[in-house]
Amino acid sequence: MLIGDDGEKLGMMPIEEALSSAQKKSLDLVQVSPSDANPVVCKLLDFGKFQFEKKKSTVGTKKPKKQSLKEIKFRPTIGIHDLQIKMRQAQKFIDNGSKVKITIQMRGRENAKSQDVLVYFIEMISDSLANWKYEQPLKLNGNRITGLIQKND
Repeated sequence: MLIGDDGEKLGMMPIEEALSSAQKKSLDLVQVSPSDANPVVCKLLDFGKFQFEKKKSTVGTKKPKKQSLKEIKFRPTIGIHDLQIKMRQAQKFIDNGSKVKITIQMRGRENAKSQDVLVYFIEMISDSLANWKYEQPLKLNGNRITGLIQKND
């Protein structure tokens, strides 16, 4: 059984005749049914165009990108201006839809000072970052404080 390039059924014909009609139209003869089917169904089509259309249709159905994770690191001895720069960076990341991991790295006796920096940082987040929420609250893990913030939907 042969099907034309416009979807019209051309009927049963020998393979040689089907190949010659495909060559006349500059198309490919493609078998669309399994080999053990009775009758075998073939179609005249431009196979390169068919593959392109198939690929093009699957490109639009890709999964959306995962949210990216950005990290902002600083130490308890950070200056106020440097901390403000980090906050602007965090705001830019959050506005772009990324999650932001905040890490405060401490050494030695900086644990005592880190609480002050942490309180100041949380106040600063609340004041400067708009439309955010904790995905994972800030918590102490050994010699670092980590937390995860993201855009509030």
